[in-house]
Amino acid sequence: MEIIHFEEPVRFQERVQSRLGRYEAENNLVLGILANVIAGEYQDTNLYLALVQEEGEMVLAALCTPPYPVLISYQNPAPHQALLQALLDDLESQLGDDFNGLSGNKELITPLIELWQRNSGKEACLEMAQRIYKLERVLPVSGVPGSIRPADEDDRPLLLDWFTGFYRDALAEEANPKRIRKQVNIYLGADPGQRGLMIWEVGGSPVSMAGYSGPTPSGIRVGAVYSPPGQRRKGYASACTGELSQRLLDRGYKFCFLFTDLLNPTSNHIYQQIGYEPVCDVDRYLF
Repeated sequence: MEIIHFEEPVRFQERVQSRLGRYEAENNLVLGILANVIAGEYQDTNLYLALVQEEGEMVLAALCTPPYPVLISYQNPAPHQALLQALLDDLESQLGDDFNGLSGNKELITPLIELWQRNSGKEACLEMAQRIYKLERVLPVSGVPGSIRPADEDDRPLLLDWFTGFYRDALAEEANPKRIRKQVNIYLGADPGQRGLMIWEVGGSPVSMAGYSGPTPSGIRVGAVYSPPGQRRKGYASACTGELSQRLLDRGYKFCFLFTDLLNPTSNHIYQQIGYEPVCDVDRYLF
């Protein structure tokens, strides 16, 4: 068993992408974040990029962009306990205080968390139980007024407000204003082929948004779906997400992916109505 570390994201991608691509939907976040790293994001971050191999064969990949939890790739079947313990030991050694959580497929993260709790004598907090969905064909949304357009610099004040609401309502956290400004800057300054935001308008007034980022070999992730409280339950988020997903498929992507909070039955329902199908469950733990 061997753990190999990488300093160059491109080299890491060359080693892991083919293997992770066998389960592209399950590994879309690892692949997508890695693509964002290569595109120039997270430049001031102490990256952790590693793969675990056994008998010369890659078994797992791990990626961390502090202060976020470590992302663990999906593997079937799950690796044995000795390998998981070696990975935990390496994460503790390499990341130190930056090792503050784990995120990944529920089947793999559960034994990892149990090991961490047993070793540390502490209890990890399940921050969010999520589900990955994949879409290959959009089911059109009808009867919703309005149209979609790309967000631009004139939308900055609106986006700052909406991202604050998104973190509060969708992620149940009060985001630091500096973090919100950085996120909006990234979206507005990004290569449209890598990342972007779309706004749904009715009568010239913005009522909802949806974004995309993190391209994988055959797909791309949809996220940051948000409507302010006064514009909810009107179909705007569904229409915006559906139209954005169709545009991404029209670009040549085979799939769109997204994550939902399992405690939010509304979002899990509306995404299935426009063609998203469940793939697997993902747990995100903080220490």
